[in-house]
Amino acid sequence: MLILQPTAGEKLITIIPRSTDLSGVISLNIRRDGDGAEEDITNLTLTEIVNYVEVRFESTILKEDSTYYIEITKDGALWYRDKIYVTSQTSLERETNKHKIGNGTIYKPFSESDDNTYII
Repeated sequence: MLILQPTAGEKLITIIPRSTDLSGVISLNIRRDGDGAEEDITNLTLTEIVNYVEVRFESTILKEDSTYYIEITKDGALWYRDKIYVTSQTSLERETNKHKIGNGTIYKPFSESDDNTYII
């Protein structure tokens, strides 16, 4: 899953597509989870870096605290697929807020296992 800030203007994502060959017609489709809002983006800037690709684009449907599905096609064939989550929280805030209890004075540190330990 890719995570983006809800700022206006150009967005940057780094992806590892099926191939890093940038020739051909490449387009991006974004679909919001839930209400079905959809946007086709053909004005992309792609930069090949060793083993991954930087994709720069602008979207009008991205809203904070929403999840999106993206599909990038190359010459009509699926080239890359992923989810995007748009949030203004930092990585640390997302990890802490996942386990907040009550007024936030007691919380569970982020971990994959639930060992019933809490910090006051």
